[in-house]
Amino acid sequence: MNFRKLTKTVDTSDCYFQMIVPKILRAQYNPERFHLWKSLHNGPKGEELNMIYSPHYRFLRGHKETYPQLQKYYGRNNKWIQVKIKKFIGVFKSIKNDGFIENLMILEKPLVKNKYNNSYEIFEGHHRTACALFLNLKEIPCQIIRRKK
Repeated sequence: MNFRKLTKTVDTSDCYFQMIVPKILRAQYNPERFHLWKSLHNGPKGEELNMIYSPHYRFLRGHKETYPQLQKYYGRNNKWIQVKIKKFIGVFKSIKNDGFIENLMILEKPLVKNKYNNSYEIFEGHHRTACALFLNLKEIPCQIIRRKK
């Protein structure tokens, strides 16, 4: 399976707006990289895609090594990682100061069927979801993408 090609087949125009409680959103399941993601998981079994246990959220909580480690696992170099961290911190500050400017893109159903999630999956917005969780926001604006499968 080529996950990158699969993501390009998603029709993002077939969607509707909804405010969502961030704690019900799950990280995107990428079968090609899941073993790497799972190796950084520190939560209960079965909650591997829960964003509360994600390297993104843990980075905001002060565990500064987890997010860069994930990016290294994904083959990113240090320069790319530092740029990404600066952008992530910028997103955090923007949400903290101004709220959400851009909706998250959420899939109604996971792109790839898996035992860790059968509902809302983050398509675009892992950083923003982690920020919302860290800031204890009750709801966040989402574009929910309908899936035919």
